[in-house]
Amino acid sequence: MLFNGFQFVVFFSVVFVAIRVLPPRARPGFLLVASLAFYGLWVPSALLVLGTLLALNYALLRMIASRANRRPWLVLSIALSLGVLAFYKYGAVALAWLRPAHPGLGPLSARLAWTAMPLGISFYTFEMVSLAVDVACGRLECPSFSSYALVVTFFPHLISGPILRGPELIPQLARGGQMTPLRSRRGVWLFLVGLVKKVLLSDYLLQPFVAEAFDSARYSSGPVHLLGMYAFAFQIYADFSGYTDMARGIACLLGFELPTNFREPYLSRDPTEFWRRWHITLSRWLRDYLYVPLGGNRRGPARTSVNLFLTMALGGLWHGAGFGFLLWGALHGLWLVLHRRVRTGKTGEEPLSVRDVARIFFTFHVVCLLWIPFRAPDLGLAAAYVRGLFTAGYLGPWPPLPLLVVALCALLHVAERLFRPRLSGFFDWVVKSPLGPVVEGAAFGILATAAFFASGAGVQFIYFQF
Repeated sequence: MLFNGFQFVVFFSVVFVAIRVLPPRARPGFLLVASLAFYGLWVPSALLVLGTLLALNYALLRMIASRANRRPWLVLSIALSLGVLAFYKYGAVALAWLRPAHPGLGPLSARLAWTAMPLGISFYTFEMVSLAVDVACGRLECPSFSSYALVVTFFPHLISGPILRGPELIPQLARGGQMTPLRSRRGVWLFLVGLVKKVLLSDYLLQPFVAEAFDSARYSSGPVHLLGMYAFAFQIYADFSGYTDMARGIACLLGFELPTNFREPYLSRDPTEFWRRWHITLSRWLRDYLYVPLGGNRRGPARTSVNLFLTMALGGLWHGAGFGFLLWGALHGLWLVLHRRVRTGKTGEEPLSVRDVARIFFTFHVVCLLWIPFRAPDLGLAAAYVRGLFTAGYLGPWPPLPLLVVALCALLHVAERLFRPRLSGFFDWVVKSPLGPVVEGAAFGILATAAFFASGAGVQFIYFQF
């Protein structure tokens, strides 16, 4: 069920009331049952895959925790998790490549192509791997099965992240969550802002034009190519960050905190800063569980460059088996390698200034160009789209509505950076000022009305397919 659907409203209403009534010690068990029900309502058969992986990986986790030689059990756990992920994501594609040489694989390839990939498998697989590695390295004590299962399946983040680590949620589960008026208020705000991003911006204003621009990539005008590229950049941001805001808001209403996943990534000044601000929980997972085990930056500049490139290329493949995803990840890896050779030593956390405008402009446009193979159905259409950007004429008419929407999205992105640090002060004012509740109620009404009128355009979240 979608977060912006009526079915979820009914589901969450029941969960919300139950959590408020139940004593803290009973809440984790109830949330586990609710999370499994939430997942099973999508595709019941996918619940069997998830349950089997949970049981087998937890058995291996117990072996990891109880053995002096933990490595073989850790390798087996990682192989199991990644093997199942590879089967669902890449099995049909691999058989399609082999079919010309082995015609007998045709029926099996067709059957796999129709096998539904379990929703969220990329996300919960990474969480199972991180839990196994953290226990093996002594960063985490082996949790109970119920805690382990709930960390993986906690329904606000189950389908599309953020990617959690055990230490981030297990202590909160032990307390049964902490519900406070301020956290609940912040949860409502996060949910409403995410709903507007997802439904109004991504689905209603951006998605139709993006589909039109990429479907007509071979014959569109220059303005359509350029605005379509910008529109998809903002669409995938509004869609994914909107989902994350909604997930974090739902968790806050239940008394839990989920990590931040986005921090205005299109105002980054270089690729390193971009990946510190885009899909933050995936970036840190790739860093800690892939880049560092490969050797990180400990074995000289040449090996560091190889590790960085491989990490990003594999991160691209995590999104899907298509060559477009691999190209997208590899190009980001190459860009990071080149930037590492020429960077000035800044951390990317310095306040923005007017002098940063040129760097932000350049970084944003490189990111937008790299989104093209990610969005295009195949590399041929991606090449046609890029070619159209540089060969199609720009003297023709510019579509007025897409131009206004893209400009609005850019302004809202800047506004996020300006107002995010001031939100805590706003909440303090709401609590203390007599007019605060009136202003807050009006803001709630505006956001809810905007989301309601755009709700007919709602579609699945883009990252559901990953």
